[in-house]
Amino acid sequence: MKNKIVVLLKFYRGELNPFDGAALETALRLGGEVTALAMAPPAAADAMRSLTRLGVRAVLLSDRAYAGSDTIATSYILSEALGRLEFDAVFCGRQSVDGDTGQVPAMLAQRMGLEFYNKVMQTDGKSLCLRGGETVFPQKRYVAAFEKICALRFPSIFSSAGETEVWDNAVLRLDPERCGLRGSPTRVVSSRESTVGRRVCTFVPPSALPSLIAEGLKKTPVRAEGTKIGEGLLGRCAFVGGAAEAAQKLARGAVSLDVSGKTPEEIAEEIASGGYRTVLWEGTDRYKELAARTAVLLGAGLCADCIDFSVREGRAVMTRPACGGNVIADIVAESPVSMATVKTACRGSDLMFSVGRGGLCAKEEIVALAERLGGEIGCSRVAADSGAFPYEAQVGLTGKIVNPKVYVAIGISGAVQHTCGMENSGTVIAVNSNREERIFGYADYGIVADARELI
Repeated sequence: MKNKIVVLLKFYRGELNPFDGAALETALRLGGEVTALAMAPPAAADAMRSLTRLGVRAVLLSDRAYAGSDTIATSYILSEALGRLEFDAVFCGRQSVDGDTGQVPAMLAQRMGLEFYNKVMQTDGKSLCLRGGETVFPQKRYVAAFEKICALRFPSIFSSAGETEVWDNAVLRLDPERCGLRGSPTRVVSSRESTVGRRVCTFVPPSALPSLIAEGLKKTPVRAEGTKIGEGLLGRCAFVGGAAEAAQKLARGAVSLDVSGKTPEEIAEEIASGGYRTVLWEGTDRYKELAARTAVLLGAGLCADCIDFSVREGRAVMTRPACGGNVIADIVAESPVSMATVKTACRGSDLMFSVGRGGLCAKEEIVALAERLGGEIGCSRVAADSGAFPYEAQVGLTGKIVNPKVYVAIGISGAVQHTCGMENSGTVIAVNSNREERIFGYADYGIVADARELI
């Protein structure tokens, strides 16, 4: 019997999300019947039609009623569409390149009663190898979220295109109150360019690097100002894991929820019966999955990877990077319960060398320098996606948050997604051949040089 796989796709600025492209390529390699399913405006029909040249069935969910859907509404629409399709597994990318939330796969699994496996690195159709080395053997239908492990093939020049099936709400007959903006509990109330972590940069020659590192390591870390306790938040506030400090910014007496060993259904019941209006989760993989599943059960607005919180008119305002990391947005949830995941800092070495695209040309030399000085190696998302470094080394909102005494960024452009991950470092030294890169606005010292010149 042939495997039947549905691959969920998302397009951003006309381009297929590369994580989803990897999921589609993996499904094609396994063989069997593959259906590509996307929710997008009508303009995506041509892009979907081109995928039929790969031998897949293309289904596009498109209706004005679906526009503006957040993750809760999106997972509802996709689950209803999947209910009309036969499948053994649902493949998708771990995240999209614009939102980076990674919430929809877990929400979808919760809605459909499916197993969920995240950060998949390899599969033979019977087993899944997850990031970190664990291998699992699904015993029933499941959702698998893939890392960007491969690129989608090009169609043969001899292949011909089929038609894209467009399913609008006349086909799906979904409740319009649960779709689009009307069915989305989260709302963006404002957005702006990020200025958090801005520093005054002094440019120095490459020869100054050793002395700057030595001086930075001698400095006593500046303690952050005491957390300002929030006032005026309506209802009780709770936190899960290491999100206590963030919860303190919202409410006095925030309560710790112990979710260990509990199902999403049990957690949802505890939140509802406890009268909690706001719940913050530490941003670990496990807690992020539980938060997504619990949000489905509560119909709660869930904001991912928040970097700040405040209170406005009694409601929690959650601040996070948006639009691919170029701006930050203030978001509120118009649901009875508001939830958010929060990144917390990892403890590591006092010295970190972090490598971006521009530093890959001197990767071995940088790693050797870090080892000689007792430093730790980090990297940008681009460097991790390239396979040059493991994902565990990635610094940023979709990686880890760090705060060493000295942070040396080599060949990193400085997108918001990255600078939010290192903004609490002591001395920041940026090395880049382009003096106009954003990273220099978030560094104490700047060195305009090629990575090979530096080493």
